[in-house]
Amino acid sequence: MTPSIFPRRWLPLLLLPLLAACAGVRPPSPPIRYCPGSDALLIALEWPDEAVRQRWQAYEACDSYRLLRVLRANRGDPGRLAIELDKLLADKNLSPASAALARLQLRQAQAQFRLQDQSDRQQQQLRDQQKRIDDQAAKLDALRRLELDLPKPNGLSGGSKR
Repeated sequence: MTPSIFPRRWLPLLLLPLLAACAGVRPPSPPIRYCPGSDALLIALEWPDEAVRQRWQAYEACDSYRLLRVLRANRGDPGRLAIELDKLLADKNLSPASAALARLQLRQAQAQFRLQDQSDRQQQQLRDQQKRIDDQAAKLDALRRLELDLPKPNGLSGGSKR
């Protein structure tokens, strides 16, 4: 019996790398994208527009970028900000961290909106009260002028006594 170069039991072992190479042909998976955290988002609120565009350009697909855009676009109007944050929170694909920050910002915007509304009402009350005071002062001035224009009673002078 002539010894064979490869024993018969080695044949399956030699075919395993070949089978693994055939089975392992897959399209490459997309790279994992890490999005900036809420601390970076809050810092970026104060940056100039150009700096935000340059720094956050690679993160346009991130939830934090969408939240940053909403916060920057509606910074001065708490009512509009609350509406936009409600729309953003309605998206069920929002990451938990971005959703938590959006809820916090929503509560702050609603509180600011209530305070602004209360301040507007107080200012209106103050203007109305000042208008009433001015009207009363004008009436009092008119009465004083009318009193000065009235003739003095006969026989009495300002310095005489009875």
